[in-house]
Amino acid sequence: MTPFDRTYVLDQSACDAAAEEIAAFCAGLKLPRREALRYRLAAEECMLFWLERADAGAQVRLCMGQRLLAPFISLELSGAPLDPYRDETGDFGPYCGGVLENLHLAPEYSYVGGCNRIYFRVRRKRLGQLPTLGLVIAASALIGILGQLLLPQPLLSALQQGIVVPVYDTFFDILSCIAGPMIFLSVAWGIYGIGDAATLGRIGKKLMLGYVGTVFLVAACAAVSLPLFGLDLSGGAGQEAQLSSIAQMLLGIFPATIIEPFATGNTLQIIFLAVVIGIALLFLGRKTSAVAVAIEQVNYLVQFLMEFISRLVPFVIFLVVLNLFWSGDLDTLGGTWRMLLISLGLCVLAAAGFLLVTAARQKVSPLLLAKKGLPTFLVALATASSAASFSSNMTVSEKKYGIAPSLCSFGIPLGMVLHAPISALYFVVTVFYFAGEYGVACSVGWVAVAVFVSAVMAIAMPPIPGGAAVAYSILFAQMGIPAEAVAVALTVDLVTDFYITAFDMFVLPLSLLNVASRMGMVDRAVLEKD
Repeated sequence: MTPFDRTYVLDQSACDAAAEEIAAFCAGLKLPRREALRYRLAAEECMLFWLERADAGAQVRLCMGQRLLAPFISLELSGAPLDPYRDETGDFGPYCGGVLENLHLAPEYSYVGGCNRIYFRVRRKRLGQLPTLGLVIAASALIGILGQLLLPQPLLSALQQGIVVPVYDTFFDILSCIAGPMIFLSVAWGIYGIGDAATLGRIGKKLMLGYVGTVFLVAACAAVSLPLFGLDLSGGAGQEAQLSSIAQMLLGIFPATIIEPFATGNTLQIIFLAVVIGIALLFLGRKTSAVAVAIEQVNYLVQFLMEFISRLVPFVIFLVVLNLFWSGDLDTLGGTWRMLLISLGLCVLAAAGFLLVTAARQKVSPLLLAKKGLPTFLVALATASSAASFSSNMTVSEKKYGIAPSLCSFGIPLGMVLHAPISALYFVVTVFYFAGEYGVACSVGWVAVAVFVSAVMAIAMPPIPGGAAVAYSILFAQMGIPAEAVAVALTVDLVTDFYITAFDMFVLPLSLLNVASRMGMVDRAVLEKD
């Protein structure tokens, strides 16, 4: 691919010329027409924004090519800071631009050395999750069977213990290394991205409390599945010790030093620090702008590294299944069908509960709400992507549920990051299943901690590729489940991610509708129209 680097005097003709070059670049990458149009229009909007606000005669630089085998498009403009995604008068306001960037629905903006820079990471179409899972399992099964038939057992054991196990152990060591900083940066930057304390108090507080409260409530309800996994709560300590363990967990959120949480991998302490620092940055505003810029840029760096690491997940799953074949423990993966059925059944019940509660509050038919929200469910089910369902969620919330556009523009992007009740439910079920499989000692206190940590991880999990790997690593370590279970959970996640994402996106507009109704921001005529 030949790199492209050209500078234009910023005017309308330059915008048109740059758009044509971007279209040609996307065509060379053989992107789908819809994706190519998205990059072209997004770049045009950025340049038109600069054209209206930059000094006369300003120059814009367009660069396109590949970095680390990943295609990119970059626009640069020297002068005063002009961020299209933080503009107060923009369609999404100062907060949602940052959220959309993290969801990869908008390009990344930075301002360094007097230069505005818009950066697009062009995403080529890849093989879907289910075909990938099928190919990985087929390849690992073939090699596993051939190894058992053709190689002597001592050689198989040597390959298993000398290569396979150390490689995926190293992968999870790297994952654990980056997990803490990634969670901290994601939470701190997400809070700071709200924009100002006034926005937090006026709308953000109600939405955040509504979203977070829903996640914890659903996670607590998921505990009813405990008997289905045959867990014995007598394996833990006595009642006094259980109450003491819960109290220690709550008090243990406060770290002794600012470094200790990262050194010990204490997730709850890391999230506590992130919340405190994010709120402090929000209230201090411009006084800490340099710190905010540093957190933003390091956040992008860590997310980029995490996306690169996540590309290795299919290879790790290949090694896991291969190891199961050679060690004779294939039943570990085959037995997950019970977890799949239980989680799917609970997801359906949870979604039905959302429908019935919302219908009762709004005094409309649950079937009408389900019919209106079905397009979002189908998009998310087909793609396993919250980003792909963004447009559909906006349409359902505004055009079908009658929620005020200003609240939709804030509440949907915020909800795509914070509102994950079905993910929390699935994390609880996953923890219960693997605790039973690996014989983890359980108690009432252990269950309470499992519910709490599952809800926290569902909220804090970054909505990027590799986010689930981080969540499982932290969750299992916190609950005393062996690290090898993470690889099996990731393998199963390739399937469950489709319906978990679909149900999460389906119930998001319902939760937003309940909040909007309390704020008087719902058009009843639109909501009740069939």
